[in-house]
Amino acid sequence: MTQTAEILEALPPVQMQPTGLAQFDLAVTATPLVINWNRDAVSALLDATLEQYEKLVVQEEDVPAIKSEMAGLNKLRDRLDNARKEITRQIAGPLEAFDAEAKALVARVVEVREGLNRQVKEFERRDREGRHQSVQFVIDALKNSEGVPELDIPIKEPWLNKSIKQAQLHAEIQNIILKHKQDKAAAEQLERARADRATMVEAALKAKAEEYGFSLPMGKFAPCLSLDITSEEAAGVIGQVFAAEASLREQQAKDKAAREAAAEEARQTRQAVPTPPPAAPFIEEDDFPTAPPVTTTLILSVAYEPAREQAVQELLAQLRSVATVTVM
Repeated sequence: MTQTAEILEALPPVQMQPTGLAQFDLAVTATPLVINWNRDAVSALLDATLEQYEKLVVQEEDVPAIKSEMAGLNKLRDRLDNARKEITRQIAGPLEAFDAEAKALVARVVEVREGLNRQVKEFERRDREGRHQSVQFVIDALKNSEGVPELDIPIKEPWLNKSIKQAQLHAEIQNIILKHKQDKAAAEQLERARADRATMVEAALKAKAEEYGFSLPMGKFAPCLSLDITSEEAAGVIGQVFAAEASLREQQAKDKAAREAAAEEARQTRQAVPTPPPAAPFIEEDDFPTAPPVTTTLILSVAYEPAREQAVQELLAQLRSVATVTVM
């Protein structure tokens, strides 16, 4: 038994056959690349060649000769660089060939998978269309039951997933319907509030018109229609506007009465001025000298209120009709 165990231990290990994806592992035998070349010899020769140029000081008369030397250095540079490129191409050839062959294998896998993917996508498309119809049916049923058949509810992408539960789908649609109802109720409430405010403003304008004896246009009270202020504030604004308008009209009436009184006083003053009697006819006799006319000058100072300006001007006009009046 001991000898048998020793024999088994001496046997090479059993090679396990790869399975699954491991069967497609690439078994590549690549010899490590070692490049041997005459670097030292070429480098030493290059040192000897370049040494004569490194410390060279060019004189003006040497320029033509130096250009010739520079052309030779260009040829040396090109020869070394072309050799490098050629060796690199030769060494890279096997690697590029392997890369192309491996990519071709990968492309075959991609092509076959794409064929399967197209078929799967077609089934998924059909299934998605069916789910779209099912979700639309649920939406229509809930809208009708809630009394909002006119509501437009677009289908959301997550609703078409197989993972979504019916309870979750119903809840999300119900939330949309509920929000629509709340928004609609709020809009209707706002519209009623605006109508009520307009009615209140009209009633307040009518009451103030009866109180003050005059009316004002609705356009003058546009700010009172805004719901940003309360009804009490709007009523206060209306009262202030009517009070200010009444005060203005009262002052205008007083001013008008004062002007009319001044005009009446001036008229009565004009009537009180006596009209001089007509002069007796003068009969000239022969050789009787004519007396020169007599002129009387009256200096008069008049003090009056500005409101009586019109009456004073009328009196001055009356005086100018019978005498020469000079206003200083």
